[in-house]
Amino acid sequence: MNQKEKFIKEDGADKVDEAYFRSLVGCLMYLTSTRPDILFSVSLLSRFMHCASELHLKAAKRVIRYIKGTVHYGVKYCKVKDFKLFGYSDSDWAGSSDDMKSTSGYCFSIGSSVFSWCSKKQEVVAQSTA
Repeated sequence: MNQKEKFIKEDGADKVDEAYFRSLVGCLMYLTSTRPDILFSVSLLSRFMHCASELHLKAAKRVIRYIKGTVHYGVKYCKVKDFKLFGYSDSDWAGSSDDMKSTSGYCFSIGSSVFSWCSKKQEVVAQSTA
């Protein structure tokens, strides 16, 4: 999913069957347990469960096409001699056009194996980067 693409609740596009969209996003949520590469996209799509439009459905189908092309991706745990813990985090600045809230994410790995990851919308509007 293009991270510069902005989704809003009332985008003017035709509404879609919410039950179908919820089912589709629910299946994608299940896949995030082994596919951290789709977490940001699925987190973003899940914000529109109650007001899904054609644009949101198109984006969800794009994620599915990505998964189909990268079926061999996943989380693999290997025995390593070098046992190092790595942590990464990132966030955007007022990424949601509807309420100006930011999205934050993190992942932790031991060696080259990711074991914990999350991406979610912040509950409050960030006032500063400091």
